Amino acid sequence: MKTSTPVYTGTYKVYKVFRKSSRRVTIESGLTRDEACRLVQSFPNSNTSMVVFDQQFTASKYFTNN
Repeated sequence: MKTSTPVYTGTYKVYKVFRKSSRRVTIESGLTRDEACRLVQSFPNSNTSMVVFDQQFTASKYFTNN
């Protein structure tokens, strides 16, 4: 029996995470995966923070079984 992994179909958000405090500051939301990747890569490396992207929503309606 093959089980399929749900695929995320919603938008993504980009945020900065500060390394010492783990505080998050949202930079932009409502992006496609490609736009989020490009935005993250446009930020320089830093010892104090990092810029990452993640799924914007967690509700089951944003996932499909392929």
